[in-house]
Amino acid sequence: MTWKERMEVLMEVLFRLPPMFVMDSVLNKSFLPGFTLFHYHQSMSWLEFILWTFIMAVIFALALLVFLLSTGQLQDIYSFAAMVTLLSLSYSWNQGHPTLQDKTYAEYKQNHYDIMQNAVTQIFLAYSFTYVWTLRKRTLPRTEIKACISLGIITSFLFPSVVCFMYQDSEYMSMVPVISLVIPFIVLTAEVVKSVRAVVWTFRQAYNVIRITISAIGIQGFVEHHWIRLRVPKVLRVFWITRLLFHLILLCVEDFNHKEEHQSFLYSLDYYSIVIKLFTQSCENYIAMLGMTSMVSLFAHHVGVFLAFCVGSDSEEDRNMGTVSAILFFILGLQTGLTGLTPDVRLARLCKNFCLLLTAISHFIHSMIHPILMSLSASQSSHTVRHLRVLSMCVFLLTFPTCLLMYLWSHYSLSTWLLAVTAFSVEVMLKVMVSLTVYSLFLLDAYRDTFWEGLDDYVYYIQSTGNTIEFLFGIFLFCNGAWIMVFESGGAIRAVMMCIHAYCNIWVQAKNGWQVFTKRRTAVNKINSLPLATKSELESLNDVCAICYHELNNARITRCHHYFHGVCLRKWLYVQDNCPLCHKLIYAPENVTAETQGNNNQDENVEDINPGAVPPNFLQAAAVHQQMNPAIERQDGARRLNNGTFQPANPLRVHQD
Repeated sequence: MTWKERMEVLMEVLFRLPPMFVMDSVLNKSFLPGFTLFHYHQSMSWLEFILWTFIMAVIFALALLVFLLSTGQLQDIYSFAAMVTLLSLSYSWNQGHPTLQDKTYAEYKQNHYDIMQNAVTQIFLAYSFTYVWTLRKRTLPRTEIKACISLGIITSFLFPSVVCFMYQDSEYMSMVPVISLVIPFIVLTAEVVKSVRAVVWTFRQAYNVIRITISAIGIQGFVEHHWIRLRVPKVLRVFWITRLLFHLILLCVEDFNHKEEHQSFLYSLDYYSIVIKLFTQSCENYIAMLGMTSMVSLFAHHVGVFLAFCVGSDSEEDRNMGTVSAILFFILGLQTGLTGLTPDVRLARLCKNFCLLLTAISHFIHSMIHPILMSLSASQSSHTVRHLRVLSMCVFLLTFPTCLLMYLWSHYSLSTWLLAVTAFSVEVMLKVMVSLTVYSLFLLDAYRDTFWEGLDDYVYYIQSTGNTIEFLFGIFLFCNGAWIMVFESGGAIRAVMMCIHAYCNIWVQAKNGWQVFTKRRTAVNKINSLPLATKSELESLNDVCAICYHELNNARITRCHHYFHGVCLRKWLYVQDNCPLCHKLIYAPENVTAETQGNNNQDENVEDINPGAVPPNFLQAAAVHQQMNPAIERQDGARRLNNGTFQPANPLRVHQD
């Protein structure tokens, strides 16, 4: 990105900061503190409170609308605001200057220096007003008209100074500042009329664009497009940092003014209390919490990139830690009602939320290193350094939750929050131990010269045990959340999150686990009904398994007299009941008649006649591979290790699980 592009991005971000501060002030109930109408106080009547709420809602909606505008539209709004500001400054300067006050006019009339100073100031304001007006014009009028309007604006700004210099009578001097606003006010009125027409056209055009865009790419695509267009993360970060610096200055000045002795500004500050106050004020409303969320996302993103570099991951999904952390942090803030708490309680709750976020990040790190562990176990030629890097990360995932739990249990009493952190930490340690156990089994199998038929059962039992314990932890967390919602702090957000947790982590996991168990039990029953091949039959056959292409040390014989490994055939039956070679039913149920069997065989023979088609057994073998979860993990990892070429040291290992 060039410097010009960076400056354009910076200007876009800065243009969107004022509406962010307006929304922040509205949520803090401190919008325009000098005006009673815009300030909330406890002594309000119900009618005043309704009026105040309506005004604040209108201001918030307008600020949000301004934030959503394009950069060109923001420039128009800010130029109009600049023109109004310049005109207000001119009027205030003329009204408040001592040479224009009614009762003191004769006294200050001889002070030509003040008059010249006022004239120079008005010339500067008039030139600035004319320059901004010129920038606003999309199609400038002719040069003569432009020059006349500019001359009229400058004359209007200088009119009070000229009158003050030429006339001593002060009877009508109070009307002079008002008369000087006539021409600039006419120019502003014309701009307002043109802007109203432009606003109506913009709303109609925006409605059509939104309707067409949503119908084309959907609501999610529409939101993502404008999220990128508005540069929301950058705006939130700059807003949060600017807001933090502003509060830091206020707190430093306030703390310094309360000191009895002012020897040194730096040494007199109470840095600990200032940091604590900043930490609590940084998420006191939803806009500020969004800014803090963006900073958490930025920090977590860089941590994720560093961890991905450490373990050697090149997947884009492994670099999304910032997005995941931001979503979790914001949901935790909404769920715990962070913005509505008192400063002391908010500080404690914020620290607890960060503990929960750290445990969630630990789960994300495990999901990053698990496929890498499986891929490393698929190749004997992997570098030892890569194994050590991933294993060291596993050691960290075992050590960090342990140290965290020891600290929390020694400093905090038993609570629902502590039970939730403990459950998450123990769960991630359990996942790491399961991954390390499977990794060890796969690595051991990679150095074996013979077929390890029991490996599939071992991996299945280990993963099933881990999944069952995770399922029990999910039920425990649901009960813990229900207790919090009923007896501690309820809310719609917590109820929605509990429903999502119950569906995704309990119902879906239980349904998927039961389906896997049913498929495996059915496949085992079918395989057990097939006869085992004798040693003499295998020696006379002298062939390999058609599924894994490995030597047949033991085999099952199908009804169509084909030989396969029992483990390979069981995985094949997870997908279909047809033989990989002749496509006849391997295990014919009782309700399948001979006529149906013959029709199926006839249809399969017709499919095999096409010489240009890909052999069906290869397509079905690919489908079987997709059903082998650990095998696919290892296969994908092997591709990553070999830069797109799958070259496992032992081809049979791909089919072992």
